[in-house]
Amino acid sequence: MATPILDFTLSGTVEPGKRLGRQLGFPTANVRYDPQSGVWPPDGVYAGTAETGGSVYLTILNQGRHPTAPEGEPTVEAHLLGYEGGALYGTRITLRYLRFLRPERTFSSLEELRRQLERDREAALAMARAHDSL
Repeated sequence: MATPILDFTLSGTVEPGKRLGRQLGFPTANVRYDPQSGVWPPDGVYAGTAETGGSVYLTILNQGRHPTAPEGEPTVEAHLLGYEGGALYGTRITLRYLRFLRPERTFSSLEELRRQLERDREAALAMARAHDSL
């Protein structure tokens, strides 16, 4: 059974991250959040959308501590599918969580993580195809 459509939104300024996503072929826009500052969805990977510069992109979101490379504060990392506009550092972005894809987990290698990110991208694309309004 598919997980229900969510509607949780986070807005913030894009900050530099570890640049691991770029290394894996999945560059991300990173937004810091305080998990103690309110009610948040569970940490994990979500399909969603990102709005920045007047455009909306289908997005894979990861919220949490990123256990394969856990250095730093909790963040939300968003890989914007189809975005080719370069670095977003310092820009405002609005992220909308739509569907929970999976919990965070530790991968045995960066290659294993990269393969999972490919599967996450396919899951987000399949969700978008199933819901033409996204």
